[in-house]
Amino acid sequence: MKSDFIRRVPLFASLTDAEFQSLEHIFLVKRFNKNQVIFHEEETGNYMYIVLSGKVKVMKSTNAGRESLLAIHQPGDFFGEMSLLDGRTSPATVSAMEDCKIVSISPQDFTSHLMTNQKVMHQIIRVLCARLRQVWSQIHVLSHSSADARIRAGILQLSSRHGLPDTRGVLINLKITHQELAEMVGTSRETVSRTIAHLRRLGILKVDQRRLILLDPKALASLS
Repeated sequence: MKSDFIRRVPLFASLTDAEFQSLEHIFLVKRFNKNQVIFHEEETGNYMYIVLSGKVKVMKSTNAGRESLLAIHQPGDFFGEMSLLDGRTSPATVSAMEDCKIVSISPQDFTSHLMTNQKVMHQIIRVLCARLRQVWSQIHVLSHSSADARIRAGILQLSSRHGLPDTRGVLINLKITHQELAEMVGTSRETVSRTIAHLRRLGILKVDQRRLILLDPKALASLS
């Protein structure tokens, strides 16, 4: 079952069955409990990771001592490859948002088996480019002067990354707390709660089991 899931991960989707089978021996499954740190910022990278189940968050400490939420990785996503590619320390701390099963790949196997596979490296480059675009989007979110504007921009950013068509509008297929959204856009949990309540009253947003549903994305984007 582990191999069946990994086979469907976009990183390996372009491989033939024979090519994938030649890599199966490098995958080691590890379990992480909710809130357990997978690796700390500034640690030397030891592995590349692929999320099998659960979610992990990527956090960066600011000079003011606050933590900023940079990304959330869900099943099928990978992380930790940057340190293996450039040999530098990890740029952020990654921890489990809930109980997780994660595949780890050692530096030796990464170098010997993944970096020598042109199809896999092409996918890694594509993901790195997508993450760079996400960083640009995050900078745009944080450039807004008011907290309310940053929250609205953050919700739109989440919808572009995790949005699914829904009969009610756009379902953001990610359970995210008000605190996590606050960490993402650099404000307080109370401000996020107030803004979301206001958007719900306007009929722009709905919350269903901690998932946000954009009932009217155009109206959200047009708010000044």
